[in-house]
Amino acid sequence: MSYIFKSIMAVFILAMIVTACGHEKGGENQAPAPASNTPTINKVVDQPTKNEKPPVTQAPFSLPDGYQTVEASTFTFAIPNSWHVEKGSGKDAFSFQKNGEQIGETEILGWFDSETWKNFKPNHAEQTDFKERNDLLAIANMDVHIYKIQLTHTKPAADKEPEWKYKEIRWYVSVKENGRSYGFYFNSEKIDENVMETVLSSFRLKPK
Repeated sequence: MSYIFKSIMAVFILAMIVTACGHEKGGENQAPAPASNTPTINKVVDQPTKNEKPPVTQAPFSLPDGYQTVEASTFTFAIPNSWHVEKGSGKDAFSFQKNGEQIGETEILGWFDSETWKNFKPNHAEQTDFKERNDLLAIANMDVHIYKIQLTHTKPAADKEPEWKYKEIRWYVSVKENGRSYGFYFNSEKIDENVMETVLSSFRLKPK
């Protein structure tokens, strides 16, 4: 009996030794690899939020030869030296004369686009053309459009001069962000269209 007991104990001790050796080898296989000398690079890059917009930019103002600068409180533009400018009745409103004759003026209206212009169209005026001319625009990263509108003004039939007509080209710089449309009105029979384009291309908003 003691012989059987001793045999069992020997087998048990041998099994324990084998198990311990296996655990030691497993521990060696699971040892962590030596640390690399390569520096860790943080690949996380801050991304712009969806609400961020590029900053508003304007082409540098350059006064054309033969032109003078007109300063308003919120914007600036240029007109020919041969024109005389006077302040109008409204804020940032001006009128233009040449050789003592009225040839144009400015006016600020509420914002409009091609669909809502009809709400601002003057009475007793026939609209003969409406174009968008953003090739003259000097402002980027804003919702801004330039509209060229040709009008022929008439008088009511009951007026003493019912046959009177006045042809005018109106230009508007419509800025949605500030809810304004900056109007430049010119006598189309007295002013060359190239001059009008130069005036409009010189328009700049002043920083707030």
